[in-house]
This record gives sequence, structure tokens and C-alpha cells, in this order.
Amino acid sequence: MGNKQIALDYFRASIPQNIQDLLDFSTLRQLPDTYVSKELQKSISDIVYVCQKASGNGEVKISLLVEHKSYVDKYTPIQIGSYIFSGLLKQIGNKESPSLIIPILLYHGADRWEYKTVADLFENPEPALQQFIPDYQYIFHDLGQISDEEIQSLHNKFLAASLLAMKYSALKDQLNTLLPTILTLASEVDRNLHKSLLFYTLVGNPLTEEQFLNLIKSVPNQKKEAIMDIFEIFEEKGWKKGIEEGRAEAEQKIETAVRNLIKQSVLTDEQIASAMNVTTDYVAEVRNNLAAE
Repeated sequence: MGNKQIALDYFRASIPQNIQDLLDFSTLRQLPDTYVSKELQKSISDIVYVCQKASGNGEVKISLLVEHKSYVDKYTPIQIGSYIFSGLLKQIGNKESPSLIIPILLYHGADRWEYKTVADLFENPEPALQQFIPDYQYIFHDLGQISDEEIQSLHNKFLAASLLAMKYSALKDQLNTLLPTILTLASEVDRNLHKSLLFYTLVGNPLTEEQFLNLIKSVPNQKKEAIMDIFEIFEEKGWKKGIEEGRAEAEQKIETAVRNLIKQSVLTDEQIASAMNVTTDYVAEVRNNLAAE
């Protein structure tokens, strides 16, 4: 989602049309910012974009929250409220006028999760007390409730492939069945991006050599290049070792990117952690290692 075009296509697919009509997506830009507290980072990462209102009267922050819980948490609406107010406080601390924040909660767990607000946590409060319950909404994008056909019909095919991979990340049998579709959808993008998605999909879901060969056969010839790159790594290192090598290569790329961001001395540890989807403790460790070199 750090890719502006992918983020834009995602917003168009997930934000209700009546809200989109109020936004000028031609002014969309990403902020090097995060509103996630250290406590919330354990389960949610965020990425923040900003755009003008279509009326030209002010800006709106669009915050994509990616839910990493492996279970349904009924108290998430409170966490989202904490996120909203944390963002507003940060804006004030930066001497900005408060800008509306539209949270999008992208959930891709295996369990069914029903949309709830803070008000749903209180059982039958007296009418005079209802005014003290915080009232705010968020966009709940539950991949489990969206059909594969609807996802595959998205204009941005790499986005479609990524969402399918996320949707079935915890459902290995279905994921393996969909792998040819996922890789074919993703094949029109930059080769490195395609390879990254392949690593994401396979490293946590290692196939046997036979399954991998069958996967290669199922994909059209012009789509095989990125798959063959990874197959050769696995084959050269030995199959089990190759899986480990693939995971290590992905981890090394993340560490290198974090190091480069630290060296630029522009972003805070929290901002780097949000951008790279790692913890602030990880960024701090890399920073300490750099200082010791």
C-alpha cells in the first residue's frame, strides 16, 4: 500500500461511493506518518494518505489499518477510537488544524467478524447516559465476506492477487488451489513486486517440490519467470534449505530497507516501523547495530 496507485485502487474498491464523492483523489499523497501507539502496534499497522475534499474546503486523512489478530477482538472499536484521537493529538502537536480521519480496518483472519461500534459494548444504557458513549464509525473491509470473483474483478490485478493471498493466508488448502490464479493476476507488474508477492505467499506456506513443479506447469509460459527464479533458489540450496533461504532473503531485504531509512535521518522509528510493517523494537535494534558498526 506504499505504492500510490495500488493504494488509490484499494480506496476506490473499499470506500463507499457516497464518501468517495466527497474526496478529490487527484490530490492523494502519502504521509510519512503513523498514528499507531506502541501498544496498538502489537496487532495493527497503519499507513496514512491525505487528500483534499472535493469541495476544496480542507483535507481528509485516510488511514488504512491492517488487522493482524488471529482472533476476533470485540474491543477493537475502542482501539480504533484510541487511534483516531492519537492522530488528532499528533496533528495538534504538529501545530496543524485538526483534519478528519477516515479509518479503514482491513481484516483477513479466518474467523467471522461482525462490524461493531463502541455503543455495542454497552448493554441498554439509559437514554440520559447514551450521550457519554463516543460515537464514530469506521470502514470495515472484511476479506472473508467478499467473494473471490468480486476480488478478481478489481481493475488493479496485482491488488486483486494480493488480497486473495491475504484472504487465504490462514487457509492453506484453498490458498494452494488458488496459487495459479494469484500468480497469473500478479504477473503484469514489476518482476520484483511479483517475486515479493510470491515470497509472501510461499514462505509461510512451503510447498513440496512436486507441488511447486505442478504450480509451474499450471502457469502460462510467459508468466513463469519469477516462479522459476524462486524454484532455482530452492533447488540449488536443497528444498527445505531453499525455503529457509527464501525467508532469509525476504528478511534481509527488510533489514536493508530499514537501515537505509534510518541513515536518511528523516523519519522517526515509529514512522519507519509503520512503513516497513515491523515493530519499533526491531527498528531500534537495527539503529543500535548501525551505531555500533
